[in-house]
Amino acid sequence: MKNKWLYRILVYLFFIFIYTVENRYRFLGLNVFLAYIPLEIAFFMKKYQQTLMLWPLLISWFLFYPNAPYMLTDFFHLSAVGMTMSDPNVYFHFVILAIGVVLGLFMGLLSLQIVTKIILTKIGRHHVVIWTGWMLLVSFLTSYAIYLGRFLRLHTIHLITKPIETLGVMLSAFDSDLMYFVLAFTTFHLVMVVVYQLNQNIQKDRLEK
Repeated sequence: MKNKWLYRILVYLFFIFIYTVENRYRFLGLNVFLAYIPLEIAFFMKKYQQTLMLWPLLISWFLFYPNAPYMLTDFFHLSAVGMTMSDPNVYFHFVILAIGVVLGLFMGLLSLQIVTKIILTKIGRHHVVIWTGWMLLVSFLTSYAIYLGRFLRLHTIHLITKPIETLGVMLSAFDSDLMYFVLAFTTFHLVMVVVYQLNQNIQKDRLEK
């Protein structure tokens, strides 16, 4: 329970921080909030994993989880600053973006870890093949969702406000650009997940010694 409030406090502190800097980074507040939602959903999934509530919560998690790794694309906002890498001021902007991106990514990966454990427990097997298949599925769907959000400007809320139109755009998005992006980002997401998992295993081994 204490850990839940720690993450909530971190998000609140980030909101305070981001609203004390330049207006151009106010969008990070919304992006970090959207990246936090899947973690909160994961907490509820852990609480209700023995009930039918688990499945609608899982669908909700799938809808919101891509918002966390999506934050990696926020680094492209540095190009709008109009500075060169030799300008010291560009690193101030980089640090602001990096704080938001790292916070969002960490919360997303933590939510993925919680949800993965719940799903594998439900399946009844923790075999590496099942884990790999699950991660491939999550990585592919996440990459697809990020492409829709970054390049086609679709958001999760559009599935509720404009479901038919949104589904039409999603189905018509398949082309070579989409496949290249999905392949690249799926690979990157898998590498990120493996590194995170290895770090978690190392920390666990240290605690057990």
